[in-house]
Amino acid sequence: MRVLFLLAAGNTLLASAFFIPSTDAAAQRNFNTIFDEADQRILVAPPHQFIQAGPNDRRGPCPGLNSLANHGFISRTGVDSFVNIVAACNQVYRMGTAASTAAAVLGMFGGNLLDPTLPLSIGEPPSIIGLPGPLVAAPPTGLTNTHNQFECDASLTRCDLYLCNDSHTLQPKYLEPLLDMYTADPSIANSVAIVSQHHANRIADSIANNGLFFFGPVQMIVGAFTALQAPSLFANYSAEQPEGFMSVAGLMSIYGVSRAASGTLTWTRGSERIPDVYYRRPGPLLNQWDMPIILPQVLQMWAQFPETLSIGGNLGTPNTFFPLDLGAFTNGSYTLDDLQKPGGINLLCFLYQLVQILFPALLGNVDDLLAGVFAEVGRVTEGVLGTFDCPRSMDAVNMTMLNQYPGWVKSLPKTKAALPTDQSYMQQSHLGRSPLEVPV
Repeated sequence: MRVLFLLAAGNTLLASAFFIPSTDAAAQRNFNTIFDEADQRILVAPPHQFIQAGPNDRRGPCPGLNSLANHGFISRTGVDSFVNIVAACNQVYRMGTAASTAAAVLGMFGGNLLDPTLPLSIGEPPSIIGLPGPLVAAPPTGLTNTHNQFECDASLTRCDLYLCNDSHTLQPKYLEPLLDMYTADPSIANSVAIVSQHHANRIADSIANNGLFFFGPVQMIVGAFTALQAPSLFANYSAEQPEGFMSVAGLMSIYGVSRAASGTLTWTRGSERIPDVYYRRPGPLLNQWDMPIILPQVLQMWAQFPETLSIGGNLGTPNTFFPLDLGAFTNGSYTLDDLQKPGGINLLCFLYQLVQILFPALLGNVDDLLAGVFAEVGRVTEGVLGTFDCPRSMDAVNMTMLNQYPGWVKSLPKTKAALPTDQSYMQQSHLGRSPLEVPV
């Protein structure tokens, strides 16, 4: 029951923090704060000096989390609690409470849900020594093994899992085009457009080369949010560049790559590092990287590069992309056009409602009994969504429409049977019972 109440609190926090007073894109560049050296300087002196990860330390697909561990803002082992990870993301990078909680909730698919502190590994699976019985048979996987849950295809810097059999190792050939674009156009005003272009290029590359490419509704949104971290979270908000500047040198440092005299890029595991002189976002709440800033950036990305709205997947061979009918998937609640409406409230409501509907179904690393109990989190937090004043509601989704995508089916937990044959999954009908076990 401790797990139930902790996660209910997490979902309540997530919902409460999603309140957005404004999503005016122009307003987001107006930092109403004078540069504050003492507040904004990220101190990387002891005890937060850089120490490269050792062979037994967990490191995974997220450079932000890897750098937090390498500097000791979270456990240097790479295994830490849900609460500590959320707090460190906010403290170091000023990632807003809603955004960091949402990311940590997704990260729990690789965590230990039977421990009341909700520990998760940011990389490889943690040790199973001392785990309770149910988790010995289905142990925590770590973020490295959360394909189509926390991690998804068309990463800015990682290969698709079923294309390379590795989705956590940084591939310099994917990072280099992004560095080249930043070098050619270092303007702060164009930083979101640059990373959006790279995201669109990576999607096109996956469609052309990965027959098992899958980009479902959650992957489409998570992929956009993740791509936008580079020009926002990892930027240097110095006195000279108070709006934030993502330099090539800063990006290389945080991604853990170096360049030889020949120009060749090399990535070294566990070398993600915050530069010695680096400044986080200004302090006030509305300046933190959260929904009032993220949503306009996502809408800007989708407007400028419609290919980033490529919801669907290939049908087993390259260049067989078949779009998912979002209207049919949501039983008429939302279409792609709805998600692109100005302001972002439809996008926000869709994301929150989808997580509320599917969250019990996303658990592929716990037994049926615990997953059934966990489904009651939705009932505990019932009514919180009302603070959004969502213009529409979504009570069910048609999960069987995903059967047509081999990349989705292949990512299902190996111990689970094929996708169910009923036409939709409704959160209310599964309260207290074993939910549909389908990871996203």
